[in-house]
Amino acid sequence: MDEPTNDLDIATLTILEDYLDHFQGIVIIVSHDRYFLDRTVRRIFGFGEAGVLTQYEGGYTDYSLRKLWEQQEVEAANANGDFNKTANAAGKSVAGWKDNRIKKLKFTFQEQKDYETIEGDIAALEEKIEKLEAEIIKNASNSVKLNELYKEKEEAEQKLEEKMDRWMYLEDLAERIARGENA
Repeated sequence: MDEPTNDLDIATLTILEDYLDHFQGIVIIVSHDRYFLDRTVRRIFGFGEAGVLTQYEGGYTDYSLRKLWEQQEVEAANANGDFNKTANAAGKSVAGWKDNRIKKLKFTFQEQKDYETIEGDIAALEEKIEKLEAEIIKNASNSVKLNELYKEKEEAEQKLEEKMDRWMYLEDLAERIARGENA
């Protein structure tokens, strides 16, 4: 797949990500979309100096942290004047690099999408409940219609309660992210 996220809307992108999450085969993706790579890949092949291809486990964040780790190893070896170690650090993996990294707290793609739309969803549900209440008053003498309206209102109130719970979770998460907490 060459730049698969170009010109995709959020809904289509979500479908593609979900499909790739469950795809059992192998897919090669070339992309500059770092978030998409973090979300969908388990291995990155990076081209280094002189066209050397190196395999990195994990998504883009793992790759960039690994490259930073390797650069720090090279700089530390240079600072100590150990040129043999410099060559080894530049070309050899460092055991435990992934275990020692700091994992920043962040939204998942779905959480980000929900966070951006949830207040509008809540307002729409509140408006729907108000309209249903007005319809209930209008149809007070029609028991069949009244029963349908009460059921619809209960469903809307349940959805509103779920959205409110989700909103509270997302707001708390957003505050923690803003404070720079680690995962």
